[in-house]
Amino acid sequence: MNLLQSLRHSGQSIWLDGFERSWVSSGQLQQAIEEDGLRGTRSNFDALNLAIQGHAYDRDFNTLAQQGMSRSARSDYEYLLVRDLQLAADRLKPVHAHTQGRDGYVQVDLPPDTLFEPETAVAAAQRIWRSVGWSNLLLRIPATRLMLPVIEQLLREGINVNATLVFSLNVYNQVFESYLRGLEKQIQLGKSVSNGVCFVSFAIDRLDVAINPLIAHSETSFGMMQSRLLYEHYQSQRQRSLPKGAKPLRLVWDCTDISPRFAWHYIQALTVPETVILLSPSTLEMYRKVSLLPISQIKGESDEQIIISETEILSDKRVDQLVNEEMARSLNAFQQLLDTIKHKRRR
Repeated sequence: MNLLQSLRHSGQSIWLDGFERSWVSSGQLQQAIEEDGLRGTRSNFDALNLAIQGHAYDRDFNTLAQQGMSRSARSDYEYLLVRDLQLAADRLKPVHAHTQGRDGYVQVDLPPDTLFEPETAVAAAQRIWRSVGWSNLLLRIPATRLMLPVIEQLLREGINVNATLVFSLNVYNQVFESYLRGLEKQIQLGKSVSNGVCFVSFAIDRLDVAINPLIAHSETSFGMMQSRLLYEHYQSQRQRSLPKGAKPLRLVWDCTDISPRFAWHYIQALTVPETVILLSPSTLEMYRKVSLLPISQIKGESDEQIIISETEILSDKRVDQLVNEEMARSLNAFQQLLDTIKHKRRR
């Protein structure tokens, strides 16, 4: 029993971060789904950029040029992206059907330059949703104050959302309330609430980098402490009454920026049922042959007392700083991707 199978046996879903065309065309994605029990995947700007720098998309660029469809780097990006998402969603469709919509999603971030205005973000999300045309698409939207109304509107329209950059219980609750209002609106419009889903992503490593230096003599990562609190809160929220047929909100542990060397500690501690863990391909490969079932520590008592409260550590100012840093990083990665596409178009 390998890592994916072990975690699946424990009731947790594993999603892969950073797939690109070769993972689909080579059969690696299909193999991971069938043999290992992979339950979802995500397209990200960095992985796509590296693949385009190679030769994985040369045929697509030739097709675009020969048919006169290559109008700009951005239009080429959207063409490549939609094709990737459709291919991956097709492979994951049986998982989506078998789990009755609990898993089997391919997720993607909106272009970060569309996230400065709600109207622009909504339009971008609607365009990607219509272009891909698969119900197991999941759009990643940062849960900022500006984007929370966008998340609610998309959920009202039955568009699947993964609310990202959630660092505190307060923001988690805001996403939960947005989900409830979205469901209520669908009911008012006479629509079914059984199809749409909402996930919440918690980036543990981001918190550790930003907060651990502020905690004197701490031997436990703040991100891990926060994950314990969030999971307890998540369990209590799951008991709240949702409209009949609606799927519960689900937690995604984002471990993609944790070094593969240290990832095992996080994987052990975060192995809890009904959650998702998002891993990088390098981490997945390093522990692929691990057969021991991880033992979760997330419900256990911490070895030390958390002296500083969450509100003291995670002030609004500090959360805003974390969010701004992540959005700037995403914007930079997206621009590098567009620059790579421009270079390919000139060749």
